[in-house]
Amino acid sequence: MDMDGASSVVLQALTQATSQDTAVLKPAEEQLRQWETQPGFYSVLLNIFNNHMLDVNVRWLAVLYFKNGIDRYWRRVAPHALSEEEKTSLRAGLITNFNEPINQIATQIAVLIAKVARLDCPRQWPELIPILLESVKGHDGLQQHRALLTFYHVTKTLASKRLAQDRRLFQDLASGIYSFACSLWSHHTDCFLQQIYARDEAAALSPLERTLLSLKVLRKLTVHGFQEPQQNMEVMGFLNAVFERLKQFLECCEYLSLSRSRISDPRLLPSVNKLWCLNQYAPKATT
Repeated sequence: MDMDGASSVVLQALTQATSQDTAVLKPAEEQLRQWETQPGFYSVLLNIFNNHMLDVNVRWLAVLYFKNGIDRYWRRVAPHALSEEEKTSLRAGLITNFNEPINQIATQIAVLIAKVARLDCPRQWPELIPILLESVKGHDGLQQHRALLTFYHVTKTLASKRLAQDRRLFQDLASGIYSFACSLWSHHTDCFLQQIYARDEAAALSPLERTLLSLKVLRKLTVHGFQEPQQNMEVMGFLNAVFERLKQFLECCEYLSLSRSRISDPRLLPSVNKLWCLNQYAPKATT
């Protein structure tokens, strides 16, 4: 596929594929299917869904076609497999920045990156985890959240691999990042509780989302990252901290329930209840 002229052609086809008119939709879908095996097609899709100026529906569709292409053409043995050169370029492009403004698209991109990580991390993609961790440490709120969202989906995907060699690799990953994940969870939890009792709902939502994500990461690391988690001091330290936090979250739920009439954001109380439940069941990780 000629990259110079391909972007506008693919963009036009994606735009037509979002149409409600089947006479426009069907030919566009057929054309996109024909391009799936063309070299450079996924590089064009990457450029399109990374362009925040384009229509949201078009960008969403570009992500979906890219994600489906991973399942069909990313493996070396697949018919019409992507070249190693293009895959290297795509991997680099996927983690260039974490600033997607649309939540739904950000989630799909995170899932997409996790799919690639399942096949390539850490051997062909050793820089993925370090870049995610560095982005999570950043001061930009959006970048931090998107990187943490991606980190969760990558961790979840890698934890699901069951071959003995893959499990050993995940255990190595867990031992290397567990302390950082614990400190991240503790930091965002403290920030959330401070904002709640200061009655700053808008400011509380951001650390609440990060607390939920970091806790989900820790659950995966705890359950799948250690052969005998009960023998690991860091794991037991985290579980002891969970018991200490349970009382705080229960008090927070009660406080928010009593303040329900003053809460303007309906997302807050359900999210806190979910957080309390996650903490409640976290201690069962070692049983």
